[in-house]
Amino acid sequence: MAPIIRFLTASLLAGASMMSAAPLSAQAPTCRAPAAGSLPKPAKVPKKDRGKFSVEAAPRLSTLVAQAICDSEAKMVADRNTMPQGAALGISNQVLNTAAGRLELMALPGVESELQKALAAFARSWPYAQLPRQPRILFRASDSYDAYALPDNTIVMSTGILQAADSDSEVLFVLAHEYAHLLLGHHLSPTVNSGGNAQLLGAVSTVYVAGSLVSQLRSSRGSLSAMDVNRVDDATRRAATLTESLRFALDDIFTPSWSHEQEDEADAVALDLLIRSNSSIDSYANVFARLQKMMDQQTASRAKGKATAESSQKALEASLKQIGSLQLLGAVTSGSTRGLAWMGGKLALGLGASALSNSANAIPKDTHLPPEERRKGLAAYFQAGYPTADPPIDTGAMVKRYKALPDYKRAIALKDTYLKARQAYFSMDFTGAITLLKGIGAGTKTAPTFVNFMAALAARDMGNSTQAKLYYEAARTGTGVPNVQVFESYAEARIADRDFAGSQIVLNDALNRFRDADHFRSIAIERSVAEGNDALASSDYSSCQQVKGRDYIPARCKAAYPQAAAAETTKKPRIRIPGLPF
Repeated sequence: MAPIIRFLTASLLAGASMMSAAPLSAQAPTCRAPAAGSLPKPAKVPKKDRGKFSVEAAPRLSTLVAQAICDSEAKMVADRNTMPQGAALGISNQVLNTAAGRLELMALPGVESELQKALAAFARSWPYAQLPRQPRILFRASDSYDAYALPDNTIVMSTGILQAADSDSEVLFVLAHEYAHLLLGHHLSPTVNSGGNAQLLGAVSTVYVAGSLVSQLRSSRGSLSAMDVNRVDDATRRAATLTESLRFALDDIFTPSWSHEQEDEADAVALDLLIRSNSSIDSYANVFARLQKMMDQQTASRAKGKATAESSQKALEASLKQIGSLQLLGAVTSGSTRGLAWMGGKLALGLGASALSNSANAIPKDTHLPPEERRKGLAAYFQAGYPTADPPIDTGAMVKRYKALPDYKRAIALKDTYLKARQAYFSMDFTGAITLLKGIGAGTKTAPTFVNFMAALAARDMGNSTQAKLYYEAARTGTGVPNVQVFESYAEARIADRDFAGSQIVLNDALNRFRDADHFRSIAIERSVAEGNDALASSDYSSCQQVKGRDYIPARCKAAYPQAAAAETTKKPRIRIPGLPF
């Protein structure tokens, strides 16, 4: 049975289990709601005590509308049944906010098993419609202190959280908070698709366009004079590495952008779930001291990620200005490279106005309250809603159990080595990066996808395409968490090596896995341009410019076919795409 059929069947069975015994011809099943009197009566949380915390009554669980929850869960099922296979509600709808696009994800079955026990307890304590299936938990190889819930029903936790925690309270609250976002259907709210996510799309668009520009220049080397080849190689190698650096930095700072009210609601429901499931959150004083620690670490982590992203952005801007300079490409007369010079200049000049500029509103703001305000609001909420609660003492038993697991120990060692290798790559020490990555399995199909991907990037940028192909293949066909960017990068590397048949094999595999042809259209254009098939490139380019609601796709096609984009500016007024540099 195909994976998508198995998934749909499981979803239908899960939904059927919640139905009444009525025949299939009957009307829709009744909405699950808590029995009358089964939930405590909500109490008002005094404004003077809760400060800026927006939840006014506790427990929040007692104030929810059962039908709204049922409608939300039904919409999630409908969305999931119609989404492309593996696309997590569409690659380009959330771009990096999907499991298909996020970098550095890995499965840790032992650790997940421990956390799934907590999720199961939360599910039992949730009195409304259940999720179609229990969320999967993946882990990101990162020192950052962050977690997020994805619309494909996945919760991601950084290894930084696992490693820094010394109490169950910290981990359980983070897990319950992300689970609450899913239970409440927050990603279905229109507010999630505005503001921060619009900035996300603008920032990611810039990276995608820069990557397409660099790939196009690399594949067009044959049209350059011999005197320019070395300079182009140096410039593109530097720009390629900086583009990847910025892509990884974005992964550190962009997470699903909930509203302030949604974040507060998720905090409140997380506390409800912890108390109703009798989870270990310790005494009133200790739990909020630990949560304060967690919130401080999260804020510091995001600030560090923002600084790294801004530094990468500035370096990439300088590199693209070099590529777009007349001194570099002025002697070249082909339409392709004239277009590349135009695109490089436009992108470099516009990058300062992109979502990663230094303006105050550049990086989406953290919509959580500041740590002290958040702690204050939760403490008032707890006191109002649970004045007699006496949760179990937090002994840290769960944290001790998962830290003793072999897969946790292997993951932390792998993460530490990987981050050293990643930094070596960003510093353009490609040989050093590959040496480190080989030590954690690069080249084998059992290594995490991101380990092979980083090794492939290092081999590619040092000019060893044969070695890069081996790492790309291991990433593409391995057992790790699939990642759409592996396929994009691999296909573009094959085009640069003029292995057009090989690039088509990779693209076909990507289309089969992710079912999103528009997302990969720019790469097809790159191949046609490199092959000299201008008719096909023009046809695909025209189709690409008709894509609506996914602005980064037409922009990326412009970078893939810059001579067409340059010609357009002489025929009609430019229409500026919000968040993009042209």
